[in-house]
Amino acid sequence: MEEQDIKYKVQNYCTTCNSIVETGVIFAYNSDITWTDELQNQGTEIILAMCLNCKQPILTEQEFTNIEEHNWVNSKVQLYPNLDNIALKNAPEIVTSPYKEAYKCYRAQAYEACVIMCRKGIEAICMDKGELKGNLANKLLELKNKQILDDTLYNWANELRLIGNDGAHSHNQIVTKQDAKDSIDFFDALITYLYHLVNQYNQLTIRRQAKKQGI
Repeated sequence: MEEQDIKYKVQNYCTTCNSIVETGVIFAYNSDITWTDELQNQGTEIILAMCLNCKQPILTEQEFTNIEEHNWVNSKVQLYPNLDNIALKNAPEIVTSPYKEAYKCYRAQAYEACVIMCRKGIEAICMDKGELKGNLANKLLELKNKQILDDTLYNWANELRLIGNDGAHSHNQIVTKQDAKDSIDFFDALITYLYHLVNQYNQLTIRRQAKKQGI
């Protein structure tokens, strides 16, 4: 992408750089514009930009208002990379709370705090699934024995536990940005499976059973 292809520059959050960065706007499209009078209008703007540091594409949607020569953004949503996890809508607060805190820590580049919050989230999942006794390692093993976690998910959860232990207790192991990113990704995958995909599968089987019975 050449410098002349960039129309103007704005700041956005880049997931690759994990920071607010300067991005170059490549394309912008206005839609749903309504005019209150000749001097005032509002609408939606879709913006495709590029991180000027890592070249990551960033797609945003924002609601704007223009009054004479003044203009401002009423709301802004990042469409890509997607920052939201749809599974959080189905997960209990005891699980979503440490996930959101972990993500805040990651964005603040507090990587040790991030992995500790991810470990706390795994503990919360165990509590939500009825495992209240013993240490976290034993709780995860019980979830595996009950087939709530398959081998892969168990290994992911156990790795989160170990990384969290490094963040909380080790003075020799340095928690890196990649450690924190992996922890967020694994935690995200666990939430998605346990609170979204399992629920989606159950709804599918109910619909199919009802269809067979002609309901």
